[in-house]
Amino acid sequence: MAVDFVEVLKWAAVIFIAGFIGYFGKYLSKLIIARVHKNGPEAKSETSAKRPETPEEIKYRLEKKRLKLEKKRIKAAKKAGKD
Repeated sequence: MAVDFVEVLKWAAVIFIAGFIGYFGKYLSKLIIARVHKNGPEAKSETSAKRPETPEEIKYRLEKKRLKLEKKRIKAAKKAGKD
């Protein structure tokens, strides 16, 4: 039972090439799937369904920011010992 060295190299090359093609095929398919999900109908509906904010929502958001800043100011004053 003689093993032909050239035959072994051929099979090793075939296996290596198949692995190479498989790896990059998998990588390419992941890129394609990511692109499809990014440009899917859900992503488009979110951007088109965005409605303008009402004045009440704007007031609420600004009041929330103002309270947060006030809380930070009080905390900084306590830390500085100015109570």
